[in-house]
Amino acid sequence: MANSLRLRLFLSYALLTLLLLAVAGVTLAVSWRGVQDRMVVSRLREGVPMSTRLVREMWRRGLPPEAIAQELAEPLAARHARVLLVQQGRIVGDSADNALTGQPVSLDLPPRGAVMAVRRPRTGEWTGPDGRTYLYAAMALPPPKDALPGAPGMWILQVSERRFPNVLQTMGYQLLWAALAALVVGLLFSWLISRWITRPLTQIATAADAIAQGNLDFELQVSGPKEVEHVARQFNHMAAEVRASRKAQRAFVANVSHDLKTPITIIQGFSQALLEGVAQDPEVAQQAARRIHEEALRMDRLVNQLLELNRLESGQWPLQMQPVDLLALARDAVQRFQEVAREKGLALVATGESVVVEGDRDRLMQVCTNLLENAIRHTPAGGAVLCRVGRAADAPGWAEMVVQDTGVGIPPEDVDRIFDRFYQAD
Repeated sequence: MANSLRLRLFLSYALLTLLLLAVAGVTLAVSWRGVQDRMVVSRLREGVPMSTRLVREMWRRGLPPEAIAQELAEPLAARHARVLLVQQGRIVGDSADNALTGQPVSLDLPPRGAVMAVRRPRTGEWTGPDGRTYLYAAMALPPPKDALPGAPGMWILQVSERRFPNVLQTMGYQLLWAALAALVVGLLFSWLISRWITRPLTQIATAADAIAQGNLDFELQVSGPKEVEHVARQFNHMAAEVRASRKAQRAFVANVSHDLKTPITIIQGFSQALLEGVAQDPEVAQQAARRIHEEALRMDRLVNQLLELNRLESGQWPLQMQPVDLLALARDAVQRFQEVAREKGLALVATGESVVVEGDRDRLMQVCTNLLENAIRHTPAGGAVLCRVGRAADAPGWAEMVVQDTGVGIPPEDVDRIFDRFYQAD
């Protein structure tokens, strides 16, 4: 199970699900930080005009900047903000207990002189003297009208630390539960998908085990993805080929046994007659010896044919390819059987046109002589055997060699088995 394909697929999909959730979480965190910054800056931009008006009123009444900042501390703290009053590049008032009062400000603000009021606040990001990062919205406030000539104006900075508010923490818990739910659903689908993919493969493995144990009738149900269906169809085709091969093997053994049984029986009979002295007449003994010799030669031919078939099928008998004139080969083969055909009263003729092909002459001669031998054996006296060579009419670029006879022919029920090894009709 630890090394199974299903477990590997499940772990792969589970890892992919975790990776996607992690990427989604990081993307959400980064995106939310930008959203949060825009929300904070928007809140500061909306609130700084009100703070500026309040500072103006208290400044007119003569309150010092430190006291003004403290007056604004409570309402601003409720909004997660604080106000900084800046004159001539230094903080002169801080609503957070004047913690930064007296510290320089690194912002590009007019350091001295009358500061004209501005309608639109300046916003941005600022690192304070305490090392913290703040988002700010700033508005300029000119000095009161009754101030001395040349009195400096004031910048009102409403700032807020860059940190997640409580609402983000609440959403974070909700997002965590959503991520856990997505993880559970992802793992469930990973298990179902891995099972869906591996089920046909498991069936193929089961079928392979069944065939290995000798159950050749096992057939797969084609289902699953396209590639798996292709594998299943090919497996069924392979199983059918194995069944056909096993059937042909059994038929081959039966046919060979049948062909060998006759010469063995004849040899046993005549050799027993010689041993028991039944064949006392020298002529009868000579005839028995001749029959034994003929049947031994027949068995030798059968064995040689078996060896030739085995070598051909295993690829251990390389073909000697060379240009071969089929008409000349056919006439040579016919010439070999002329005496046999004359004794049997048959007309044996080779005809056609000269066609040169690339092939193994010995193997082509073997095929031709086999066909002629069968035709002569199964054609009665007075008949004819024709070997015709020419170009194939229905296959351009191909040649054909046809052996025809006026014999008994092949029964229709045996036509499909003419290429079975050693098969013979009754």
